[in-house]
Amino acid sequence: MKITFILKDLSEAFYEGGFYSFGLNNLNNLEKWLYLKYLAARKELKITMKVGNSDSFRDKVELNQIIRDKDFNLDYKLEARRGYKLVTFNVTP
Repeated sequence: MKITFILKDLSEAFYEGGFYSFGLNNLNNLEKWLYLKYLAARKELKITMKVGNSDSFRDKVELNQIIRDKDFNLDYKLEARRGYKLVTFNVTP
């Protein structure tokens, strides 16, 4: 299952950390996913979240079933795109 976050208009302090921020790159994969999921839900920053390919209810239910087992792997990838950064997590049971 693929989870995609689109990050727009964020400074390097968000990724590297600073005086008031711990930095996304300084967290482990589970902490990164939980932090981005929290920020995407609050909608204060320009962060959007997409589950699966179509972001359908079925994909969200499947993700919830994988996470409920508490024995899953998260693979993290950060890619720079034109004007934004793309964070991709692959969740496998």
